[in-house]
Amino acid sequence: MAGIGFQLKELYNQSNFFAQLRAYGFSAIIAVGPMFLCILLITAAREWLMHLDTPSSEIDLFIASVQYVFIFSQILTGGFMFVISRFLADQMYLKKEEKVLSSMYGAISIVLLIGFIVAVIFYWSSPVSLMFKFITYLFYVELNIIWILSIYMSALKDYRKIVKGYLLGVAVAALIIWAATGLFGIETASAVFIGLDIGFLLIAIMLMRDILNFFQLNNKQYFYFLTYMEKYPFLFFIGLFYYLGLYGHNFAIWLGNRKVYVADTFLMAPYYDTPVFYAYFSLLPALILFMVTLETTFYTAYKKYYRCILKGSPLHDIEKAKHDMYRTLRFEILFLAQVQLLVTVVFLFMGIHFLPFLGLIQDQIDIFIAVVLGSWFLSLLITFLLILLYFDERKAAFSLTIFYAISSFIATILFSGIFGMDGAGMFIGAVFSLGYGCWLLNRQLNEIDYSTFCYQPIVYKEKITRTERFLRKVGSLD
Repeated sequence: MAGIGFQLKELYNQSNFFAQLRAYGFSAIIAVGPMFLCILLITAAREWLMHLDTPSSEIDLFIASVQYVFIFSQILTGGFMFVISRFLADQMYLKKEEKVLSSMYGAISIVLLIGFIVAVIFYWSSPVSLMFKFITYLFYVELNIIWILSIYMSALKDYRKIVKGYLLGVAVAALIIWAATGLFGIETASAVFIGLDIGFLLIAIMLMRDILNFFQLNNKQYFYFLTYMEKYPFLFFIGLFYYLGLYGHNFAIWLGNRKVYVADTFLMAPYYDTPVFYAYFSLLPALILFMVTLETTFYTAYKKYYRCILKGSPLHDIEKAKHDMYRTLRFEILFLAQVQLLVTVVFLFMGIHFLPFLGLIQDQIDIFIAVVLGSWFLSLLITFLLILLYFDERKAAFSLTIFYAISSFIATILFSGIFGMDGAGMFIGAVFSLGYGCWLLNRQLNEIDYSTFCYQPIVYKEKITRTERFLRKVGSLD
């Protein structure tokens, strides 16, 4: 993530224990801040409505609509986030920061346009009220914007502002939801969504303000970043299939015999979605650990290896740097796997003992167990994916994401539809995909000398893409 790894490295290298805790806290906010807060608020709001004995129809409507907003906003923005991340890193490295702010406006406008079309089509024949359509669409817009802004926030140095923005927005949302439902007795899904809308709007405004204060130049070439869609098309599809893979097994269940229609609008499977929802919490530590360890310790060894190559160091020094990088990578992967295994055990213990108090029956707890175990393999799979991207192996990373998306979807249809083993499909898909990821990463590491010295062009020449020619033709780059 552009700029942020350096600050993490400064914190992580300090001997002060609390400085290292700050590094973990910082990475937690950046890596999973919006996702964690969204999940936390959704869970808290659901439990609060149940505590107030809110009609089940309202609770189901809230859960279904917020789940759709959460999942499909990530799928919509996922591809753009990977492309923008590469664009942002390149422009900051080239010290062309005047292109950053304009790309943010362009990305948000494109995402909102596509999101509007999707929302209109989805809600066109829905019987829910126009008011409910509007407030859920507004939340959809806010999440789309926040997912995009989160990429640009990675370049900011003052993480206290990031924390302040997230926490203030969550506090305001929680306060409004409590006041509307608890004090005034408006126990409806609409009341909860209004609270979420206001809180997440505040988050978006504060994040946008911080970005505008940091990037003050704007060359007004709003769609220049689209040239990266043509230069690096695999990045877009990596992001798209990454999120399709995360939720593909849910979609497979939605097509099975456990599906239900909520308000004649939302197709879902609460019996399956709820335990999966809780199980995915176990993935968050892996994302945090990746930022703190691989973005700091591994990056140092990675940078040393390529610096030796660029400086024309003796072969012995290059080989030594390469083996140091391999050793660091093995150690960090092993460390992440061990910590994530501990997290998995803790989640299994907590789920078995506490999920019954949240209304889950034994079959749902079995689903939770299967998905938590699968998430351990998935966490390593995500790590391998990001390492492949570190080495610019976009084709390999794409094949890994699409392999998991397809395998988990098909395995879920087979194991749930034929054998009645809900959750096993996600587990099997993650296991086989991790094996494939191991093979891809091992192949890349074995061929790193070839890809570094032989695969690159002898003389690099920047080519004008068809996208850039089109943008110049329509006057977008003037």
